[in-house]
Formats: sequence, C-alpha cells, structure tokens
Amino acid sequence: MKIGGIIDISTKDIPGAVCMVFFTVGCNFNCGFCHNKHLLVNGAGKKYSVQELTQLAKNNYLVNSVSITGGEPTLQPDIVELCKALKGLGKYVSIDTNGSHPEVIEVLIPYLNRVALDLKGSLTKENYKKITGTEIDPALIKKTLNIVNNNQEIDLEIRTTFVEKLLRSEDIHSIIQYLRNINFTGTFVLQQYQYSEGVGEKFQNQFKKPQHNTILEIIKPYLDKDLSFNIYIRDDIEAYTEIHEIFDKIL
Repeated sequence: MKIGGIIDISTKDIPGAVCMVFFTVGCNFNCGFCHNKHLLVNGAGKKYSVQELTQLAKNNYLVNSVSITGGEPTLQPDIVELCKALKGLGKYVSIDTNGSHPEVIEVLIPYLNRVALDLKGSLTKENYKKITGTEIDPALIKKTLNIVNNNQEIDLEIRTTFVEKLLRSEDIHSIIQYLRNINFTGTFVLQQYQYSEGVGEKFQNQFKKPQHNTILEIIKPYLDKDLSFNIYIRDDIEAYTEIHEIFDKIL
C-alpha cells in the first residue's frame, strides 16, 4: 500500500475523537482546489505492508481511532485487508472517500465505523466534470451514498467544500434537497475553501475563499426546516459547529 504520510495524533479528522491518520497516495479526481496535491504526483509516498500499518496502529496506545484518507483510499488494492485488520484490533475505523467506487465501499462496510464522503457539488455529469476535471458518472456516488446511508451502524458524514467562483449557493441547496429526498440520517458539513500551499501556486488566485457570512446566508433557510440530518459548518470562524448553535449566538 502506498502511504504519503502518517499522523500519530490528530484531533481534527474525526469529530470528538483523537485518532491516527494514514494518507494514501493517488486519486482518480483532479480537483483544482485539492490541498493534498503532493499525494497525486508520480513517485509520491512509501510502500507499507498491511502488517506494518497495523503494527503502527497497535503500538499507538494514545488513540482508539484510525482515519484513512488521501488521495482516494478505495484505489488501494489492500484497503479491505487493512480495514479488516484495524477493526480486528478494536479500533474505530474511518475512511474518507469521493464515493466513486461503491463496489469497494460495499465490501468495506463490515470493517468500518465511519465514512466521510466528499460531495463535490450538485450531482450532474457536467458539474462533476467542471469540478473534478474528470468524466465521472454521478450514479456511482449516489450508489455509495445509498449503501452507507442504509447501514445505520455506520456514522456517515457528507461534506462539501464551498469554493466561490466554482460553486454557487444553488449547488448547496441542490445537495441538501437530494439528501432530504433519500432520507439521509447522517451529518452534512458545509466547509469553507481555504488556500493552502498544498493547493499549488497556480490556483492561488483562481479560487476564492468565501466569507463566513456568505456561508451563513446559504445555510440560514434550513434553520426552521424539519430535516432528518444535522447541518454543520466548518470554516475559519467555526471549527465544526451545528447551525442552530451558531445562530443562537448571533440572533
């Protein structure tokens, strides 16, 4: 398995938990605003066996959880074996995915406690090509979402990075409406795009960081809606906060 980085202790990757993080190498998307582009270049990362990674997690007595992110973890041929081994240690296992490989997620289900699925925008072929730079059938992502949403034992987070000049408020409303239509029961996180060195200099001025108030205005109409899921905001003002809690402070 190709790993581009390991964090021994993180308090950011799984809400409310201290976890270890494995960064897998490679992705089938080419999102311009990706902050982990160093994981996508040829020759990136180092080869680890499943046994080596499992031993690292076993020896990390300070954490009970492991987050596998990337890159796109479902591209790794040993991902099922790794998750099975980590679950066998009694670890809480979380995976980040773009949802494009439902057949892998379906096999992984028994060995996962949490799935964080990145919805890049409204689920149309045109929109996904614009955002990811690749031809992708949104039906695959919908299938992944349905697989996980129908397994109530798994914690499911759907997150969308709001990038001004790339996404519109209508895209966010479309995503939320879709989640309502499928009776989504997890958590939806609207997160703020922020430039970092990992994005690459050529994209520094191409994408715009939305203001906190812009994000609040997009999400405000859902305060009084009867939703089957919670909505959170993650930006430079609110680290990870449910929208009612945010508006209770300002209204």
